[in-house]
Amino acid sequence: MNKIAYVGRVTNVAPIDGADFIDSCTVVCGSGGKWVGTIHEGTKVGDLVEVYLQDCIVPKEDRFHFMEKYKYIVKMKRFKGTPSECLIMPLTIVGDVGDDISNIIGCTKYEKALPTSIHGDTLTTFPQFIRKTDELNFQSANDLVSALIGKKFYSTLKIDGTSCTMYKADGHFGVCSRNLELKENVKNAFWKIAKKYRLDELLPDGYAIQGEVAGPGIQGNSCKLREIEFFLFNVYDINKRQYLDFHQMLHFISTNQMKIYTVPIIEHSNIFELKGDEALRRYAERSYQNGGCAEGVVFRPINEVIVNGNRLSFKVVNLLYKC
Repeated sequence: MNKIAYVGRVTNVAPIDGADFIDSCTVVCGSGGKWVGTIHEGTKVGDLVEVYLQDCIVPKEDRFHFMEKYKYIVKMKRFKGTPSECLIMPLTIVGDVGDDISNIIGCTKYEKALPTSIHGDTLTTFPQFIRKTDELNFQSANDLVSALIGKKFYSTLKIDGTSCTMYKADGHFGVCSRNLELKENVKNAFWKIAKKYRLDELLPDGYAIQGEVAGPGIQGNSCKLREIEFFLFNVYDINKRQYLDFHQMLHFISTNQMKIYTVPIIEHSNIFELKGDEALRRYAERSYQNGGCAEGVVFRPINEVIVNGNRLSFKVVNLLYKC
């Protein structure tokens, strides 16, 4: 079960210009991170509350009736210019800060439906020797944000598509969705990409590449692409069990003559300076080349770093993005 609902403690309450009966509220949820949302007036600093994170599907109960218009799914956005990164509700159970209440409340996690072109017959489960793609939100990764301060970094636009992993190990070339390895099928979009760019031939043994597949029929095609494309963001060394860093990744693509796109790079090699959470949110309010609103951004150091067992990498969702 994904940890998508916590008990939180209110650390700050502030009025929202132009909003009656609702305040902006900052909550801390222990290992669940620090988030900003809205709540009815009367909430005080120190109060315990229930906090529901992005993509949490709340139960169809009377107290969540107002979520019906959102299909009961929690999404990040701005409300009258104020961040609304989570759903904050009065505490209805016995608990303490940081308690995971996902099962107690009966929450599930929303997963985007895969288009027909992506579906394929399952060959096997996702290979255990490769890490799945999953970026942490910066709100739940304060240690990673702090660890990036003073380091050279690069940032990329987050493409709203569907995750794809391709790998070669012991002579076997595999194509995977987020959770499964798929049988070869020329009608499948992932396999079409592999064949289009001859990745089954060009990918060296012992490596995996990961990226986002986007285009017509996939998540609304926010980039307005004319055909399905692959945007690489990771190269993984299977034998060393580590990712290539920024320059190694670009060199890998060039050396192996892979004529594929990377995710759009915003900037690189500058020093990361923390200017506060709101500065990160504003940084993520970007557009794709076609003018469409981007889903967000991802930050990473130029040279790979591990922090408390986690890769130093985190995402910032664009609160203006309509998903």
